[in-house]
Amino acid sequence: MGIYTNIATDSEEGDDMKEDSAQSQFTVLAVDDQELNLAILEDYLVPLGYRVIKARNGREALAQIESARPDLVLLDIMMPEIDGYEVCRRVKENPESRDIPVVMVTSLEGTEEMVKALEFGADEFLTKPVNDIEIQARVKSLLKKKTLNDQLKSAYTHINNLTLFAENKLAELKLEAFSGGEAHKHLIERLLRINEDDTTSPTHILLGKGAGKPLVNGVLYYYQDGRVETREVSGRLEGSLGYTDKYSDIEKELTECSSRIYKGDECNTYLCAEIKKQLGVINNFIICDSKKADSLVVAFNYGKEVTSHDADILRSFLLFYNVFTTIFSNMDEIDRAFKYLVTALARAAEANDEETGNHIVRVNEYARVLSEEMKMSTDFTRDIGFFAQMHDVGKIHIHFSLLRKPGSLTVEETAMVRDHTVYGSMILGDEPRLKMARDIALCHHEHYDGSGYSRGLKGEEIPVSGRIVALADVYDALRSKRSYKPAFSHQRTVEIITKGDDRTTPEHFDPRVLEAFIKKEKEFESVYHTLADDNDCPS
Repeated sequence: MGIYTNIATDSEEGDDMKEDSAQSQFTVLAVDDQELNLAILEDYLVPLGYRVIKARNGREALAQIESARPDLVLLDIMMPEIDGYEVCRRVKENPESRDIPVVMVTSLEGTEEMVKALEFGADEFLTKPVNDIEIQARVKSLLKKKTLNDQLKSAYTHINNLTLFAENKLAELKLEAFSGGEAHKHLIERLLRINEDDTTSPTHILLGKGAGKPLVNGVLYYYQDGRVETREVSGRLEGSLGYTDKYSDIEKELTECSSRIYKGDECNTYLCAEIKKQLGVINNFIICDSKKADSLVVAFNYGKEVTSHDADILRSFLLFYNVFTTIFSNMDEIDRAFKYLVTALARAAEANDEETGNHIVRVNEYARVLSEEMKMSTDFTRDIGFFAQMHDVGKIHIHFSLLRKPGSLTVEETAMVRDHTVYGSMILGDEPRLKMARDIALCHHEHYDGSGYSRGLKGEEIPVSGRIVALADVYDALRSKRSYKPAFSHQRTVEIITKGDDRTTPEHFDPRVLEAFIKKEKEFESVYHTLADDNDCPS
């Protein structure tokens, strides 16, 4: 209810307001049951660059707020159906709209009405008649405050997403979680603009090396058809970017992780043709670099005016990126050392036996082939393709004279050689990462029918890794020449495994493993010939 008054002015303050507001595309919802009042509000705000939408009652106002998401609401109190107090309460109690500033505008006078409006969550209270200068100033002030709040909220959301992602990755602490640049890519996904409705994120992010240098080499990330695409980029960041090698101690510390914002005409000055060709029109960009890690990130084309909050987000990203890079490098170094020691131990055990050369490499590959055919998990297949080589590590404890003795062993000697499975388990110990290797060392001579050693396990009691390596080891042993036997051909070896002889029967093997071998026996033959030793059977 009530009317507004219009006081014409040519003041510099009014001109400044128009100039500043014309640059904005804010939406203001005007709510009043009087058409004249709505028309006057529209006359005040449209010339300043605001988009004005209107509602004639409280119910219509709530519908507009839900569908149009205005940046500010000018709300009359005395209206039919739902009054302004109730509309304000619902707006402020809804998490989706509580950040929208609400200005209560009424012809009611008195402290009681003002207090009541504030109690219902109003951000401002104006008494009719309201002149154009007052309402323009209040609207401008509240929208500026909302913009700052939105920037802070966006920065918090982005940084929180980065932090949660980093926490999850660190909780995994597996080399695979950080390898192949996947962790970096997933971090960037949390910063990139997915669609046109997202105005707080950049369209492209360049990640690479060249911190403190004009020449940049890296990878450009961007969304296309709903997924993140990448493209290698090399170019120069030209102009005066503030790079210099002449720092005082304090300046050097401050510039170790720095950020700079460029927008408008500056973009054309500082970006070379190569980068501009990749991106097309560039409205703004932020550079953030870390000289200590020689890493750099550039975010291009935000859908809004870029601020220091956006630079803070990039600095947080660069911190996590450098942490991930360091973790991967350290974990990769540790993993390579671990694998080297495992292989060295397997080689040491092999040197004590007749099984030299590529025996352990072939058993690894046979085991991997069987595991793939059996549809085992990717992790299992990868691990058995490496740990199968540990099957005879316990032979380090067996005197070489027994392992290389021509002819048959005595009962006592046979028992001593069979103890290599137990010794292997003891050597590998309780280290969790070596569990599969330990199972293989202890159980690769167990038979599915229970006739094997060292514990006489039967069927599913035998770890599946032991069942797989049991067949892989038998195949390679039959193909290889030993002091007590000749090398058999592939055809004869397949016949022994599938039909049996005086020492080996099909019942020794897990039926699933045997089935996988039958399907892949040609691949076994190929592996053997590819990795054959000089004294092995060529046929």
